[in-house]
Amino acid sequence: MTNNSKQDSTMANLARAMSHTLRVQILQELVMGSCIVSELMDRLAVEASLLSKHLAVLREAGLIECETEWRCRRYNLRMPEAVAAVLKALDEASHGSEK
Repeated sequence: MTNNSKQDSTMANLARAMSHTLRVQILQELVMGSCIVSELMDRLAVEASLLSKHLAVLREAGLIECETEWRCRRYNLRMPEAVAAVLKALDEASHGSEK
């Protein structure tokens, strides 16, 4: 696989990880700052099992990281500025498509 192919594959994996509404919502929450799982559950009104599944996808894509604090797991964005820029661009593109 050439270097460009690897980069294209990585970008496709990142796009795939961001291709679900709940995962985008998780990223939007984490742009505002780190959260523990119970905070995300409350803010997004989802069950733990569903949230866990989507957090795993984002972790595997390298978009978020997890730290254990006592009995809680705290999630952070790995590249907050980059994720914020992508979310802003997607938001602007979605508003442009509504016209």
